[in-house]
Amino acid sequence: MILLSANISIGERFNMPSSDLSVCVSNDNKQNMHIKNKHKSIRRMLEKSLLSPAELAQRKIIYPGIDDYNTLNSYRELRTNLLKVTNNKNFICMVTSVSREAGTSHVAINLAASIALEQHKTALIIDCNIYAPKIDSYLKVTPEMGLTNYLEQDTQAIEDIIYPLGIPRVRVIPAGNNIINAAEHFASDNMEAFLLSVKQRYPDRFIILDSPAIGLYAESQILASLCDVAIMVVGYGKSNSSQIQAGIDVIGKDRLAGLVFNN
Repeated sequence: MILLSANISIGERFNMPSSDLSVCVSNDNKQNMHIKNKHKSIRRMLEKSLLSPAELAQRKIIYPGIDDYNTLNSYRELRTNLLKVTNNKNFICMVTSVSREAGTSHVAINLAASIALEQHKTALIIDCNIYAPKIDSYLKVTPEMGLTNYLEQDTQAIEDIIYPLGIPRVRVIPAGNNIINAAEHFASDNMEAFLLSVKQRYPDRFIILDSPAIGLYAESQILASLCDVAIMVVGYGKSNSSQIQAGIDVIGKDRLAGLVFNN
């Protein structure tokens, strides 16, 4: 796997909301206190039923001490490059692909795991691939509700749709079981407000959207307009250069951070 970073400038789209600016202009003591409290809150995250190294290896998820150092280092490099593009601010990153079965869920989970390797960061994976959801298969429990249930207002509590993945500081929101009119839901004000809420609630939380193939589904094109940054997974031997360029054009160079070649 390799990331090819594009020469893009995110600029003001990553400025913090006004409610967070007070932290930046306050005195050093207040800022230090804020950082200490933030780190304490992360350490207090309840971690139940963590996956063992053997279970992580079976699921092909990176972890400290993994034998495959090259893969671990590749995801660390991917994380580092994304943080550089986004000026080290938390972001909403869409992980999409050129074609089906390119491994977006695999890349999304390992990207989240690489972010959470840093103990002062957390990651939230949202399964937006309503046509072929894969995140459920990584969980130890069968989720009762997910993103589409929340958008259908089956529940108004985000806590009802968030599940632990078994990796420290990583949480998952499954796709859910109400997929009718998903495109309309993704284009709604509720979806935009939802993403903004989960991003702004914790400034140390990084949001990963596992999305369908960008050239095949309208939902991915909608999600591209809602994310801060995007990466496109190219499955080995599954796409040609014209298809890759078409995907880049749909996402837009202002959001595309680069390509991940996945074998």
